[in-house]
Amino acid sequence: MPINPISKLLDRRKPLRRDAEQALTQLARLSEQHPDLAEVAATHAALIRVAFREAPPVPSVSLDAVAAATKLQGGVPLLRNEQLRLDAAWLQGRYQQLCEALLDLPHTRSSTNLSRTALQALQQAVKRGTLDIHAAAIDILTGDPYSIGQRAEQLNLDPELAATLARWTLLPVLEQVAKQLEPLRQNLVWDKGYCPTCGSWPMLAERRGMEHQIFLRCGLCASSWQVANIFCPFCNARTHFDIGYLYDESQEAEQRAMTCERCHCYYKAVATLATIPTPGLFVADLETLHLDLIALERAYGPPG
Repeated sequence: MPINPISKLLDRRKPLRRDAEQALTQLARLSEQHPDLAEVAATHAALIRVAFREAPPVPSVSLDAVAAATKLQGGVPLLRNEQLRLDAAWLQGRYQQLCEALLDLPHTRSSTNLSRTALQALQQAVKRGTLDIHAAAIDILTGDPYSIGQRAEQLNLDPELAATLARWTLLPVLEQVAKQLEPLRQNLVWDKGYCPTCGSWPMLAERRGMEHQIFLRCGLCASSWQVANIFCPFCNARTHFDIGYLYDESQEAEQRAMTCERCHCYYKAVATLATIPTPGLFVADLETLHLDLIALERAYGPPG
């Protein structure tokens, strides 16, 4: 019987958060149930194991309740224009570790594999400093998530891969920053589609509890915020004429792709009784990959 690559990851007993261990177990189960997802599941697992294996250096944010309220009431994310002192050396090292984890996967080990070549080129560019991860992180937090892709293209690197690994590098840091700032959001209304903490678009939505209230989840800092059930995060549409959903007939109640006829964007929503732990978001994203295919086939797409 072939060895499940995710099972091998589970055996590497370095310090790992409990919710990350749970996500690895879920990914292993998913790859067994759906062999066509095994390589993608192994990729997610490798990234989770690096991203959540120890506590990152977390910068503090000098933001009081009055300033936070002013920002949120004006539609400005809490981290926008804040001086966040990120550890440049740690970011550079973590990015290279993520590259190394993917290079070690069975499906990227071949010397002729295009993904391997792209990963090696990225790893070297970060090591030499020609691709500055700290500068890219600052750009992302100031509202320019595309600069790292543009810089990667200038260096003949894979722009999508460069941006994806930058987000994985930042996620465990910004997740902790978001927890610091969460008390400042209490009792304040935020009805925007973008994250109240960092300004990124949601990764997916949770339809929580018996009432299926919609909570969006950020893909960069894992923040959670409630929005109206009839709502498009990307163009602010709020009518039944604009908002619909797509689904697989066997899972309509649990998993949906929420669509907008005004901007033709979509996001995925999963039914849950409680908040999904941050590593589990990537399991939910992979479990609903079929919804991405359904939405794309019907000409809906992501924002931007």
